[in-house]
Amino acid sequence: MPSAPPLVINGPIIGLGPDDGFSFVPTRDYVYCRICGVIYQPELNRVPDNEYTAEVILAAEILRREWSQKHARKHTPSQHRQLALSGRHCTPEALQRLVPYGIIPVVDIVFSEESEHAGLTANRAPTDDVEGTR
Repeated sequence: MPSAPPLVINGPIIGLGPDDGFSFVPTRDYVYCRICGVIYQPELNRVPDNEYTAEVILAAEILRREWSQKHARKHTPSQHRQLALSGRHCTPEALQRLVPYGIIPVVDIVFSEESEHAGLTANRAPTDDVEGTR
């Protein structure tokens, strides 16, 4: 029987928009690195609603997959192995970068003191935009 995925809450991010210097749209698809916490959202995932067609959604999915594969090579096999063996959804370092964006790996915070500390000391709002911005 396959194990259940970890509980990750994607919460709303208040005050995050173009007026604040951010182009990230938290209600649209994005991907993130579970080792370092970098978030990527291609510009195609930020087009106006009337331009968000099935073709655009598919093209954005391809860009996110390509980014994920390329970004994964930035980390060593040892880092990937350590994360897998840890049982965590993400590293505490990644957790600290993800929490300000409303991405909260609850299971990690509950079962790991290091992750709990990372979550408690993370900024409450993002300080920089995600990758894939103009």
